[in-house]
Amino acid sequence: MRFILIGLLIGIITFITTSLKAQQGIDIEKRTYIKSLMCATHEDLTGNLKLQHGESRKWWAVNSQNEIVELFVNNKNGAWTIIITNKKQMACALIGGDHSGANYDIDSTIELKQ
Repeated sequence: MRFILIGLLIGIITFITTSLKAQQGIDIEKRTYIKSLMCATHEDLTGNLKLQHGESRKWWAVNSQNEIVELFVNNKNGAWTIIITNKKQMACALIGGDHSGANYDIDSTIELKQ
């Protein structure tokens, strides 16, 4: 009887796990990247993006750690930078690039292309 209950319990757990994965319909993989970041005060970093790179803020949001994430874009050449700022106003440039392969319209509001 004990083996039947254990088998039934394992079957239910497997069914629930399989059902959850099927409902989500996506495969999730957790990765950790180690990368050196350029960090400065928010004022200094955003000032540099404006003066040296001609980038201005086009979008912002607050993440789950209550940090501000911002996208800066140069409207003339499409260059872009994503920065993240913590509660102590320390900002780091996470990633940036030129206009190559960009999925936004630099002449108007940011729109995702299909």
